[in-house]
Amino acid sequence: MKFSLTFLLILIGSFLLNAQQIKYEGTGSLAGVVYSQDESPFWIHSNQRGRIDEASNISAYFSGKATYQFSRHARLEVGLGGLFHDGYSEKLQLDESYIMLENYWLKAYLGRKQKDLLYDGLSASNQNILWSLNARPLAGASLSLKKPVTISKKAGISLDVTWEEFITDDERYVEDTRIHHKSFHLIFNKINNFGVKVGLQHFVQWGGNSPVFGKLPGSFGDYLDVFTGREGEDTVGGQEANALGNHLGSYEVYLTTSINDYNIEILYNHLFEDGSGRVLRNTPDGRYGLFVKSPYSDNIINSVMYEFYYTRDQSDDDITTDGNDNYFNNNLYRSGWTYESRILGVPFITLDDDRFRINNNKIIVHHIGISGVVGDLPYKLLSSYRRNYGAKGARNFKKSTILSSYLDLKVWRDSFDVNLQLGADINSKASPNFGAGVQISKKFF
Repeated sequence: MKFSLTFLLILIGSFLLNAQQIKYEGTGSLAGVVYSQDESPFWIHSNQRGRIDEASNISAYFSGKATYQFSRHARLEVGLGGLFHDGYSEKLQLDESYIMLENYWLKAYLGRKQKDLLYDGLSASNQNILWSLNARPLAGASLSLKKPVTISKKAGISLDVTWEEFITDDERYVEDTRIHHKSFHLIFNKINNFGVKVGLQHFVQWGGNSPVFGKLPGSFGDYLDVFTGREGEDTVGGQEANALGNHLGSYEVYLTTSINDYNIEILYNHLFEDGSGRVLRNTPDGRYGLFVKSPYSDNIINSVMYEFYYTRDQSDDDITTDGNDNYFNNNLYRSGWTYESRILGVPFITLDDDRFRINNNKIIVHHIGISGVVGDLPYKLLSSYRRNYGAKGARNFKKSTILSSYLDLKVWRDSFDVNLQLGADINSKASPNFGAGVQISKKFF
């Protein structure tokens, strides 16, 4: 603690001595939402970075950052932000709080940092089927390559790597659950106007304090088993498992090219939670996508994304019966793949009415996103047609078909921005749900 305080004082002192070289930026936002049912339409509260929940009517946040440029390729950044929204949880929280160091080849941060927005905000998953923008960022440490490392210049092969460690601080079944994440991707770009990126995302929930079994394995030796995914028997509670902790992963393939200066990306994420998924016995489960982006920024349509999600197999030969994998659920880590009662992965997989246990992870979804400019008004349109089939062990679940649509239209751009937001859910098992919101935001420089 004394070392951390000393480091912080040195850091603040350095900032003060070099204040004239520091660049400051900030963003503030105030939003209000109304809707016709008990909870807002799906896309009004989903993938909103944890800044609003299903029962929220107001949300406000402010985030600021200070950047000190050491050299052309090296900089230090400190970010801090506060968040408040009503609904199921009414409290002031940290939206961001981090220290980040970045140079020519490495990016490292400590704290809580919002992830970058990808695909112009049109994807239902953003980075990956397991790692979306649906929840507030976790606190932890992150190391990633700023640019891929060349393995063979002649063959056009490079490597991209990320390593992250997080800790949960929310109310959950196993308190203080740790989350390990790493990714490895090989990139091939030898062929002109064609790129291939293939790799793996690996997440593990481990450690923590169980209300039944007490303190769970959390030593450095246990961490090595978590990191490697070592096969063996986890005897916690007398139960056997393939490896220590709750492992989730995804194989990924990304193909990129361009036609008439339009950038095109075709992607695939295969998800797995056990040995059967790792050897692809749960195929065709996963995320399939196509993203097209215009070289211009003022078209009626600037970018389009289509995604198809299928998770009904779950390593079961008969898709009409309960699957074996039970995605995002776990018997030991009963809060599942969530943070603050929000799904960490693709939000089409949903919680039960108590917002505790996943009760719907067998889905078929067609999702489309479009962005562009109508007149002088930028817009984003999302529409998702999904069929929900429940989950293993889900009680009283009613299969349903839902069409969820969302329009975000920037109606004013001047000293501040005003966005109009409209959402609707058309449900085969319930009355239609309509919602509308207004967001006022401003950037400070």
